[in-house]
Amino acid sequence: MKKEKSAVDELRRELGATARLPDLSGVPEPALREFVACVRKARRDQKRLLQRSAEHSLRLVPALLRPLVRKVLFG
Repeated sequence: MKKEKSAVDELRRELGATARLPDLSGVPEPALREFVACVRKARRDQKRLLQRSAEHSLRLVPALLRPLVRKVLFG
């Protein structure tokens, strides 16, 4: 039987192992789960906006160089 991860564990995983979290023992589990969901959504939105911004900035690059620059930037 798999043990379900706590919301604090999920938050640590989402923020990275080196993230220092305050004592969250007094926060109800449902509130923490909602917070983790909000953090995930914010990170997805941030990534999407950064990608959109980078693509928009590629308009400044001459058309013949865009594929090369895109490959360097995005892999």
